[in-house]
Amino acid sequence: MYSLSREGNGSAGPLVTALTVAIIDAAEQLATSSPKGRLPKPLIAALDEVANVVRWTKLPGLYSHYGSRGILIMAILQSWSQGEDVWGAKGMSKLWSASNVRVYGGGVAVDDGNFLKDMSTAIGEHWEITGSVSNSGNGRSVSKHRSKERTLTEAELEALPRGRAVVRSSGNSPTLVKTVPWWEGPNKDAVVASIKVHDPEPEKTLAKAVTKVGAVDAVELVA
Repeated sequence: MYSLSREGNGSAGPLVTALTVAIIDAAEQLATSSPKGRLPKPLIAALDEVANVVRWTKLPGLYSHYGSRGILIMAILQSWSQGEDVWGAKGMSKLWSASNVRVYGGGVAVDDGNFLKDMSTAIGEHWEITGSVSNSGNGRSVSKHRSKERTLTEAELEALPRGRAVVRSSGNSPTLVKTVPWWEGPNKDAVVASIKVHDPEPEKTLAKAVTKVGAVDAVELVA
């Protein structure tokens, strides 16, 4: 399920929010009456620009519960502060903590709160070995020193290039990945065909898509 709306005057955001909640409520009812209390087939709710399009105030408190029902909520935000505007500091932290998969795709500024600082700390450190060589009358000597270095600093996370993302998932170490644009994936032909049929300006959309190589959203959370 993809919930879409535009911002500003004339936005259908409230209606889209109500429709999204109604669909997920129906899915929860089906899950409750299904074996093991889960949907036979998982429902993925991709909420792009969730802070603008689907301003669902109760979402943080339901995130973990929906995951146990086979309802996978994918909340996509431009920044941490954008989430705080909707759910407050505690609500955004609750949403983040309840997510099993957290993806950072760049675009957040260093001075935008503590998000990048916390991300850098979570990614952790690694060992680096440095050495030096010296020559003297007694011959040549080599010394080595092992020290811990921050793997990705806040500045490096801010400058994360397009086509790269940091993935943090429960039970696994943080991983730097390469994203795959849809036009390089196995469903390229199907996506192009759909755009040509349903998009009012297909050529413009397709031309714009391939110029944003590797573009990904800043923060993506999956319950």
